[in-house]
Amino acid sequence: MEIQNSFLHSGNAGDVLASLPAMREFYRKTGIKPILYLRKGVKAFYYEGAVHPVKNSGGESVMLNDNMIKMLMPLLKAQPFLEDVREWTDEEIGTDLDNIRETNVGMPGMSINRWYFYVYPDLACDLTKQWMEVSDSDKDLAKGKVIITRTERYTNPNIDYAFLKPYEDDLIFSGTMREYNIFCMTYDLNIRKLTVNNFLDLAQAIKQSRFHMTNQTMANQISTGLLHPCILEVCTFAPNCIVFGEDRYDFMAQKALEYYFNLLYKKPPNKGGFAIDKSQVDQPNAVAI
Repeated sequence: MEIQNSFLHSGNAGDVLASLPAMREFYRKTGIKPILYLRKGVKAFYYEGAVHPVKNSGGESVMLNDNMIKMLMPLLKAQPFLEDVREWTDEEIGTDLDNIRETNVGMPGMSINRWYFYVYPDLACDLTKQWMEVSDSDKDLAKGKVIITRTERYTNPNIDYAFLKPYEDDLIFSGTMREYNIFCMTYDLNIRKLTVNNFLDLAQAIKQSRFHMTNQTMANQISTGLLHPCILEVCTFAPNCIVFGEDRYDFMAQKALEYYFNLLYKKPPNKGGFAIDKSQVDQPNAVAI
């Protein structure tokens, strides 16, 4: 039975999270909860010049290492449709999710979540419905804040976040210290950095937040899975994250970013917790985007 319901993934954290809808569909159809195995140490190449923080002990870029698996485990194990999540130690596997890299799935474009459907069509499902579950945190991780996530890769070079200066007190950055320093120095911003112990903490922070601003990151998969209000920076040469749902937008132009920010910033949250002074928020005007 464990061979039948065993799934293997060697990809980076975002790809692992993007595969959850397929495994959730497996459980819905079969009534059998999958066991997900994570394989560390597979070499990574994204594109020439890409900077990624996940390295092996020799300093080489890999998709998963010990720390990344440790960070992922609590969030993955919190998903009620998974039986267990384990590090792979050469067990026999029923479904190899790494086959997305051996098949034409439209990589690096299309939709990361749908890549798995092209290889395993019986696992296709409705991505417009919430597919990640995250419990509420007793801690104040990001209540009333706008969480910003921006990596060094898959960015849009035409975007300028300096317009956020008046909102510094309401912003909090999620990412590595290097990413945080680059973002603040590039756009002359003084905002707080979010500290989390694992990606379950991050998911709980995103769930608490006013909304999430991100590029095509692992954190974006969390916002997507939760259908949380979000503004996504689209990478023009690898657009592979699809946005849908209420209060969820993507952009390729500066005016669109600022329009969506104002739109979400002035909107009260669906669930209580904070109030917004609308008099301090610019009213969005119709723009050509």
